[in-house]
Amino acid sequence: MPQQQIILVRHAETAWNRSRRYYTGHDDPDLTAAGKREAGLLRPHLQAYRDAHVLCSPALRARRTAALAGLSVDINPDLREWSYQLPDGHTVDERCGSGPCHHDIWDAALHTRACTGECLPEVTARADCVLDCARRLAAGGRPVVLVSHGNLIRLMTARWLGLSAAAGAHLVLRTASLGRLAHYDGRPSLLGWNFNPSFDDRLPAHPTAAPPQHHAPDTAMHRP
Repeated sequence: MPQQQIILVRHAETAWNRSRRYYTGHDDPDLTAAGKREAGLLRPHLQAYRDAHVLCSPALRARRTAALAGLSVDINPDLREWSYQLPDGHTVDERCGSGPCHHDIWDAALHTRACTGECLPEVTARADCVLDCARRLAAGGRPVVLVSHGNLIRLMTARWLGLSAAAGAHLVLRTASLGRLAHYDGRPSLLGWNFNPSFDDRLPAHPTAAPPQHHAPDTAMHRP
């Protein structure tokens, strides 16, 4: 059986998630109506973890997600959002304007210059502290639930797997989604990832016929 289970919960949708303003930093937007609904849909999936150690970011959107999902939490400041070098509430396109720009928070080379936000080594050290705390708690036999933010969860997952922090860039994560870390066969493993009960990414059981194309009216095109 998997050992030392750690459940990861990303907060539900905010207005800035909806408008693709990823760089939230220190600001703290509330959940949208849709976000509150999707947070509530997490409740049955977290029912088994009501007696777990639940650590949560101090951000309102994380605390509200946890409450709507039926979790009682202890606040851990190290689970707060990554403080980026971009101004809060801006997209990369707005920050860079019309000129050439390269801004990738996962690019360690950018953090060798003067860092106006939280440099990659700093946020990595914070993520490692959270994982050390989670390991100690999980060693007692109870699972641990971490309620936090998208990019920090991605970074923590990469570090759990023994990868560089920058490897978190390859781990896409929806709002109000769940992941599961554990030790399996003696190795740090990823047992579940990016599960959002309000999002259906199953392929349809039967392909849907598209309208016939004008140049070939007798040929039906099918989508998978």
